[in-house]
Amino acid sequence: MSKLPIDVPKEKLQQVRMDTFRKVQREKGTKKRIVSVAVVSLFCFSLLFSIRVSPTIASFVAKIPGFEILRPAITIDKGLQDIVDNEYYEEINEMRSKNGLSLTLKGVIADQSGFVLDYDVDASFDISKLYLEEVQLFQGDDEMKCGCTFVANADNQTHISSLVEYNFSEPIAYTSKDFKAVFHFNDKDKGNIEIAIPFTLQNEIAKEKIITANRTVNVDGQKFTITQIRRSPLKVALDIEVDEENTMQILSLDDIAVVTESGERRDRIKQGILADGDIRDGKYTLYLQSNYFDDPESYTIIIGAVQAVPKGEDFIEVDFGTKEVLTKPDYFDWDISVTQQSVSVAVNKWDNQGRLLMLYDAVKEDGKTLEFTGSTVSRDEQYVLETTQFEDYDGKAKIYLNYYFNPIGENIELKIPLQ
Repeated sequence: MSKLPIDVPKEKLQQVRMDTFRKVQREKGTKKRIVSVAVVSLFCFSLLFSIRVSPTIASFVAKIPGFEILRPAITIDKGLQDIVDNEYYEEINEMRSKNGLSLTLKGVIADQSGFVLDYDVDASFDISKLYLEEVQLFQGDDEMKCGCTFVANADNQTHISSLVEYNFSEPIAYTSKDFKAVFHFNDKDKGNIEIAIPFTLQNEIAKEKIITANRTVNVDGQKFTITQIRRSPLKVALDIEVDEENTMQILSLDDIAVVTESGERRDRIKQGILADGDIRDGKYTLYLQSNYFDDPESYTIIIGAVQAVPKGEDFIEVDFGTKEVLTKPDYFDWDISVTQQSVSVAVNKWDNQGRLLMLYDAVKEDGKTLEFTGSTVSRDEQYVLETTQFEDYDGKAKIYLNYYFNPIGENIELKIPLQ
């Protein structure tokens, strides 16, 4: 097969959101009024996968050059538009320079669920080989442990405009509004460059709105419960518990959204941190676009489909030492190849509804995690080849499916009062 690499411009997704911030902020400054953000559409890739959040999630995202699916158009996050319209975006405009590199922290969005840093980078040298490796966030003297996503490298040779997005699994207490962001860059010629920008938040932090739902969904005997709905300016969080007595492993709740009584719909967040926790642990959280500044009387939660496979048949077992596939589910009829520290699956391009298998969760035979190091996707006229790389290891491992198209229920609706 002649395979074509998929080029994934994640920085364009960041740029759309950030340009919207700044455009609307400028218009508000000159017109002295709140304006609506124009809907921006373009051909690009959209993040469609859920990920387990950890303090090292930035490297996880940065190592997936082809882990997205082409869609004809995307629109900006509606919650972001609400944040700008309600003047919740806080301007900072602090600049620091080091070794010919200038970093400007333009602004911040902060709530109890997360943090967004809006920044620019300018340089007196070619920065096409400049990589952002880590961004530490400190509250006072204490480093905040949280999931973080950012674009590691941009195409522009002299200027970068981007966002760093943090997610807190537990609501943050703003005991101090003094923060510091430490950006760790690495350049091929100049080596490591560390730039720290202290800043103090002035605006009042919006309180999270929590609604107890406790609505159980039973799909052909497989149960899960939406326990809470947590609303903040940056996101709507749906806390979900999966029944441990289920005979099938639920893998995904596709096309989940909330709709208000007025018909306003908020879908899954399209980029950044999409979920928290691990569905296999029985508790996890899905993140949707926010409508925090509205006060609807109810939500209708819509689930397009529930994808599940039989428990105990949700993984592939391989031996990296012998480069063999030891076991695979009976329903899994695609070709699998094992090479040194990687597993490749060739999926017919019309199968699995165009979704990837997301094979980044793996466990060694001693029960320890086999570290994921990267993933690539290539395709030709007939197949999509998904290749997942792991740390050096020459033993046996189970590699878990995180998506497989096998709907056990579709078009589910739940009405939940919010007042």
